[in-house]
Amino acid sequence: MDYLEEYREIYNKEVLEANKGIILAFMPYKDKYTYKTFCHGISDDSVEKLAELMRHNLLFYCFGEDEVVDYYKKGYFSSIETAAKYAYMKRLPKRTPNTDGLPGEVLLDLLIQLYTPDAYKLTVRTLLRQNDNNEIKGYDLTYFTRDSSGISLWLGQAKLGGKEYCKQSINKDLHTKYVDSYLSQQLFFICDKRIHISDDAKAILEAIERINIATISDDDISRSNRLISVLNNMNIKIRIPCLLAYGDECFYKNKDKIYEQIENEKTCIVKYFNSKKYAFHGFFPEIIFFIFPIESIDRLRSKEDGFYAGLC
Repeated sequence: MDYLEEYREIYNKEVLEANKGIILAFMPYKDKYTYKTFCHGISDDSVEKLAELMRHNLLFYCFGEDEVVDYYKKGYFSSIETAAKYAYMKRLPKRTPNTDGLPGEVLLDLLIQLYTPDAYKLTVRTLLRQNDNNEIKGYDLTYFTRDSSGISLWLGQAKLGGKEYCKQSINKDLHTKYVDSYLSQQLFFICDKRIHISDDAKAILEAIERINIATISDDDISRSNRLISVLNNMNIKIRIPCLLAYGDECFYKNKDKIYEQIENEKTCIVKYFNSKKYAFHGFFPEIIFFIFPIESIDRLRSKEDGFYAGLC
């Protein structure tokens, strides 16, 4: 068993098996873009159960696959809660619990790992630092996947808050963070990851690194064009998962109408984003909207019983 298989075995034990009845996924819908809808279960503590699952995902969000396997082989953690606190205290920069984007990033990471089991994490953002010693800004997750359709590069954004905030912020990101110059800048920055990686990822990273070095004196446009050309020549698809996790207490008032409600949510989001036009230069990504109404964002973020419980 290689370390990626070992990682998946650990993840299934600690997170996937605990997910029964917590996150409910609906059939995806494809129109101009792809839309995936989710909700959580309905009970007095359903939000807290979702928050706990997200917290337990912290270890897998903050550490690379090989690191997780090594920690488990050495028996460092007495429980997944201990692992979550270690990840939060030792790997994450200090943030403000009531306003930071961490829960949204962790939830998007959780959804990708749950529903795209062949995903390989290219970037552990918490390992990478900019000149101001903050985490790399740009994309909230960066993954490679390989399936029957080939290799894909996932570059995601996550928003957690009110519905209008989520819609408008994702719309802004799609206009500003996926232009070729921004994309190439981010990929050049992360391409020197030096922990265990799959052969597919290694080949892609080495190709990016060669361009990074060869074009270091060129202007930004030339460097971007070279990078996009290589991704296209390697038949690497770019996928952009965008999480809209917004508070909606009314959504969970009647459990018998959940399907009807999720259809209404989908219709609302589809209408909004289908009316938008996004320009991508030299590449043609698949945009995937993850729609996830949550009964209470405040409860989800809570330091008493929510995501931050026991962390700070």
